[in-house]
Amino acid sequence: MSELATLARPYAKAAFAHALEAKDAATWSGLLQQAVVVIGNESFERIIKNPALTAANKSTGLLNAIANSNEGFARFVTLLGENNRLELLPAISQEFALLKAASEGELKVEVQSAFALTTAQVDLLKAKLNARYNTQVDMAVVENSALIAGVIIRMGDQVIDDSALGKLEKLRTALA
Repeated sequence: MSELATLARPYAKAAFAHALEAKDAATWSGLLQQAVVVIGNESFERIIKNPALTAANKSTGLLNAIANSNEGFARFVTLLGENNRLELLPAISQEFALLKAASEGELKVEVQSAFALTTAQVDLLKAKLNARYNTQVDMAVVENSALIAGVIIRMGDQVIDDSALGKLEKLRTALA
């Protein structure tokens, strides 16, 4: 999955730069989300993987499915199709959303915790992250008992793994 994010990042950055320049980031965000829904469809997935179809056919099919009228987005999807990168659209959409949130002064954070966090703990963590990154934090907390103890905090590319499972994995790697 990290490989997809690495491949998607330059496309997302380019798309976001174009969308900002055109003052059309909200439209692009919506179009990317629609494209993700179409790409996730089983029928369309077969179309993307069909070697008999040309890149132009695949791109045109996707653009028709989302009823796109944005010329810049159409060129972007065509470029992705020509480079056999249409399957990157979900990762591109995620990266685009992170860039959009950051430009609006918001940081999306996912916290996985081995146990349910109290409201006070969530508020304290949110306040610390707000102060550390000097931005408004949009935090989602997920309980994951597989972590054994501790938390994993994900902020875009950055991951802070302070879980017992992560520490055991590091120890296993060091001993191997």
